[in-house]
Amino acid sequence: MFWNSRFARIFVGLSLLVTGILVLLPGLTGYTSLDGTVNARFTVVSAPIEGVVSETPPKVGTALPEDAEVFQINNDRIARTAEAQLDADLGAAQERLKALEVQIGQLAALKKELTARLADYQKASIQSIQQEIVIRQQRISTAQANKTSAEADLSRKQTLGATGVVAGSSVEAARAAAIASGNEGTIAKAELERLTQQLDALRRGTFVGEGRNDVPYSQQRTDEVTIQLANVEAQAKTERARVQLLERQLLIERARNDRLSHASVQLPFKGVIWRNNVVGGSNVVVGNELLRLLDCRDLFVDILLDEVDYDEIKPGDAAEVRLLGTSEVIAGKVISVRGSSAAVEEVTLAAMPPKSRGKSARIRVALEPNPMQTDYENFCHVGRTVQVRFARSAPTFPLVNWVRSLWFSIS
Repeated sequence: MFWNSRFARIFVGLSLLVTGILVLLPGLTGYTSLDGTVNARFTVVSAPIEGVVSETPPKVGTALPEDAEVFQINNDRIARTAEAQLDADLGAAQERLKALEVQIGQLAALKKELTARLADYQKASIQSIQQEIVIRQQRISTAQANKTSAEADLSRKQTLGATGVVAGSSVEAARAAAIASGNEGTIAKAELERLTQQLDALRRGTFVGEGRNDVPYSQQRTDEVTIQLANVEAQAKTERARVQLLERQLLIERARNDRLSHASVQLPFKGVIWRNNVVGGSNVVVGNELLRLLDCRDLFVDILLDEVDYDEIKPGDAAEVRLLGTSEVIAGKVISVRGSSAAVEEVTLAAMPPKSRGKSARIRVALEPNPMQTDYENFCHVGRTVQVRFARSAPTFPLVNWVRSLWFSIS
């Protein structure tokens, strides 16, 4: 028979040998996992304020660009009591400031008028003193002439009195007249000196001889107005600072109320809607989850491998990833290797990692840029099963590792 022929027996033997080689070859050249899962992270978009959602967000699976507005939240129940109080305080402070500025203008005008009146009075006083000085100078000249005439008359009468021509009483009368003329000149000089001092004082702004005061009434009123003007200017400066403070506080409070009364919900990055939790007209509070956005920028694969091969795979090792049912191979790189008992729960993962069965190491492989990252209609293939293969650095027989582990257990 054919099956008992030599050719058939050789063919069957070679077939079994090739089959054994094909079965053992993948294990000799590398490590393969069949339970990998394409995974990605999602971002939870929460309500920034309390209010009502304006419209229903886009449907699940809709791809949106970065900074796209999905809906708005409006809150008409916000309390604006503090803003209204600040606005009223600001209005009152501005009115007080206007009144103070008007008062400053009036006091400045009054001070200017009093200064002009004082200048006119000072000018008139100087002219009057100058006229009196001229009169005193003329009196001094007249007194000097009278003194000269009186002294000549006294000399003549003394001569005639010695000869007995003039009586002694006439000589005494002439002597008295000469003394009176001299005293009149002295008085006139003293008055001239006094007027000169008054003129110098007037030019310096001191009014000597005005009753008991050294300045006239207009000067006193100018000083009073100056003091009052300084006080009002200080009040205006304080009120101006208060107005600026209230304006800043009102601006901050108004901006805060605007932020709490209206908010535009935008996407932080380009992605696909993974889940919607609200519809148009829904009431939300701060922190409520509104939607979940799938981040396809960094796709990765979670796989399980026998933990006996833990030390053979290290972060940074290259890997080949193939979607189940396809022949296309995607390059990857190991980013983490964890033991079977490691806590790996992550609340932001879009797909469930494969469940460990026995002693399996958990390995995460980051995928290089590939078309899956932009396949938003299929949710970037998140959740699909993949096969991952790692190349061995040096081919070894699994039997060697098994013998080594057995020897360690019984030694």
